[in-house]
Amino acid sequence: GDDLQPFEEDRWKVIAIGDVLFAIVKACPRCKQSCTDQVTGKVYEEPVGVMKTFRALGDKALSSDDVFFAQNAIPLLGQTGTGRIKVGDTVQVLERGDPIYM
Repeated sequence: GDDLQPFEEDRWKVIAIGDVLFAIVKACPRCKQSCTDQVTGKVYEEPVGVMKTFRALGDKALSSDDVFFAQNAIPLLGQTGTGRIKVGDTVQVLERGDPIYM
């Protein structure tokens, strides 16, 4: 929505998408895979190069080169053990908290 701030997902802990709940378990350090052209195999600096200027944690991370963007989420399936999400489903933030970087 229009009222969201950049990287607001850093503080999400539980979300619902469609009829599926997700636990947001930790921030995701990005590897060079996101900088690799999937057709040619050529590796570029971007987007991690720019992200390092404002998303690197320095000595708070496992590696000073870790750049955190995106989150690892685990589906919390109901009693049926199934659930569906689809394009266009609304994301509802049910719980917020301090981010975890590992």
